[in-house]
Amino acid sequence: MTMTTRARQIAGGRRAFVGGVGATLLAAAPALARAAFKTEIIVRTVNNLRGPRDVSSLVALAARHGVATINLAAKQDEDDEIRSGLVFYASRIAPRAPGFEAFDALGDTVREAHRQGLRVRAWMPQFHDQMAAQAHPGWQMQSLRDGRVLPFSGAGRKEVFVNPLNLEARDYQRSLIEEVARSYDVDGIVIDWVRFDDYAMDLGEETRARFKASSGVDPIAIDFATDNPQRRQWNAWREAGIADHVRQLRAALDAIRPGIELGVYILPPEFVEVAQDAAQFAGSVTFLSPMAYHKDWGLPATWIVDTLLPQTIEKAGGTKVIPVFDEDLTDDAGRKILSHIGKAWPVIDTLAWFSYGRWTSAALQRIDRLLQ
Repeated sequence: MTMTTRARQIAGGRRAFVGGVGATLLAAAPALARAAFKTEIIVRTVNNLRGPRDVSSLVALAARHGVATINLAAKQDEDDEIRSGLVFYASRIAPRAPGFEAFDALGDTVREAHRQGLRVRAWMPQFHDQMAAQAHPGWQMQSLRDGRVLPFSGAGRKEVFVNPLNLEARDYQRSLIEEVARSYDVDGIVIDWVRFDDYAMDLGEETRARFKASSGVDPIAIDFATDNPQRRQWNAWREAGIADHVRQLRAALDAIRPGIELGVYILPPEFVEVAQDAAQFAGSVTFLSPMAYHKDWGLPATWIVDTLLPQTIEKAGGTKVIPVFDEDLTDDAGRKILSHIGKAWPVIDTLAWFSYGRWTSAALQRIDRLLQ
């Protein structure tokens, strides 16, 4: 759910924020009248669940605070506490996370949540997957740095990705989603990390050869630092590949459980360099969840209502939008932004909340206060 490399500075570094309706909103003293929202939480399993007792505690806590849906990590998202790509369910395909060999966190959570009337989606990060890259080195994302093509590993800390355009890597990620859909009574699947991090990737030999065959251009020769026709052509080709992966996931799920929810956590649409054009796959998903992490990109909270949500709603083309907020949203800004959303976009009836660490009663009480 968090960002790597240049994405952390993109918005603040390339554009000046222009205050609009959001600036006026936050200057207003009282919060506006607002419709009620359904609440979802996004749970990093590695930091929240170590056994059945943790499952019971988490579900009971969520139920007390009116949480409608738990989006539970069935697969590790980042390379921090453990390596990305490890799973928290009884997989016959992917390696299980250490400490979870005999504890099926996904299965236990689904059963307990359904017993208490809550829904569970399996959160399945896609191409941030160190385990897959280690098992298949040819899948690892390649990027251009200082004129050299090297394995991409994030910025500042080791983060390992596989190439979203590699057909075998895509088949592998799809096989895990199919496995969960067949084996677990989840209410939906939500995917993440379906993108690149910048223009200058993937530049592995196989990807370069495919693009050159279709365009006549070797992408390593493209000037990625400036806007130009070749860079736009390259990005459009990558966008089509990302969208095709999502469409294939939809088709695979429909073959197993027709109509099961499929959602996707997306970066702000203005981050065009990550080749994640939600308009191209919105028709294949149940909902889009834009990450409203304004502090990650050095933007004021007003950017959420001035830019992020209008752009996402336009891309969605009628598909449901569920914004995701993190712990950096202050109480004051949060109340006013949520009030504005309720007035301006009544079609947004659900909000998701992300915590990098452990979900606590205090964290859910804070959400309750924001929704009052």
